[in-house]
Amino acid sequence: MRFLIICASGFIGSNVLAYVRSLGFEVIGTQSHSRDPEFVRFNLLNDRIVDCVGKSFFEKEGQVSVIICAVVSNMDQCLLDRQTSHRINVEQTIQLIEDVRAFKAKVVFPSTCFVFDGTRGYYSEEHPVTPVNEYARQKVEVETFLEKRLPDAFVARLEKIISDSPNDGQFFAQWIKLLEAGKPIVCIQGSLLSPTYVKDVAHAFVLACQKNLTGVYHVSNSEFFYRDELARQFCYAMGQPPNVVSRPLEEFKFPDKRALKCYLDGSKFALESGMKFTAMREVFQNFRKKLDKNP
Repeated sequence: MRFLIICASGFIGSNVLAYVRSLGFEVIGTQSHSRDPEFVRFNLLNDRIVDCVGKSFFEKEGQVSVIICAVVSNMDQCLLDRQTSHRINVEQTIQLIEDVRAFKAKVVFPSTCFVFDGTRGYYSEEHPVTPVNEYARQKVEVETFLEKRLPDAFVARLEKIISDSPNDGQFFAQWIKLLEAGKPIVCIQGSLLSPTYVKDVAHAFVLACQKNLTGVYHVSNSEFFYRDELARQFCYAMGQPPNVVSRPLEEFKFPDKRALKCYLDGSKFALESGMKFTAMREVFQNFRKKLDKNP
């Protein structure tokens, strides 16, 4: 097996790249404006993947898996600049899929829990999609294309992805900066989520390729928390008093809509892959160790 990771310099892509390398597989990672020799330059908006990677990578013996981590993920940006976000998230993503499909590549497409409207929560793969914002509608467009044109693809609907690094600017890293500055962690009231460790996501993508899983799967931790309760548990794990404030969704004045309860039922993937997800307590512990080591 060999892997092509589109946007391997991003949060999820970089973790997938590191995991694939740790297993000893051949892998190429792309970056849209890279001058770093670690990456192949590939701009989803302007380039065709074969021109950047070369046909020989696809034509060698063995299965090649293409993991598409390139995306405009900011929900409000997807609405406010719909033309650009739609080109990247839908039109050019589909063009990329068509290009690698010609070489019989295995496509891994990360989707989102926000394909659901969040009125009930604990969604399984059998629930009909009901997207309420532009970002989710764009993901549904690609999911629908894959269902019709490439049913052998693996569609991974993801929940809130977290890491154990205090320095990557992600969810918990943002929270610790607020705590250290004496500021409260402000949470959306009633937001219920299943935080999922980014290294588990990387593991899941590789497992899906190894087992040739096809169709839609919810790649999600089985634990779920109200956002403010997760924040309080994080504070306790960091040895700090909980400085957490909850406010109604409407007070945040987001340009596009948000769904409050989109947490997923990941039992189908866990059963078919045999994978066990990392508990939040362990992620907290790893985060605290790294924080104490490099404050």
